[in-house]
Amino acid sequence: MATKKKEVQHDDARDASLRVSKRMRDSLKATAAVMGRPLYDVTNEAINSYLSNIKLGDPLQAIRRGARGRK
Repeated sequence: MATKKKEVQHDDARDASLRVSKRMRDSLKATAAVMGRPLYDVTNEAINSYLSNIKLGDPLQAIRRGARGRK
């Protein structure tokens, strides 16, 4: 019974993710059509904009710190 409930929760999360993905895809298609530009250009710009706005730390910093501790 527990596995069935877990499958339902997984399916719900997947369904929600697909709805968001479809909504995003539709928005990008509409934006590209309004701008008269290729969809891949608009998609690449959206991805680059998203990646530039998220705050990621320096991934190598943890490695550098770990290397100093092992000497």
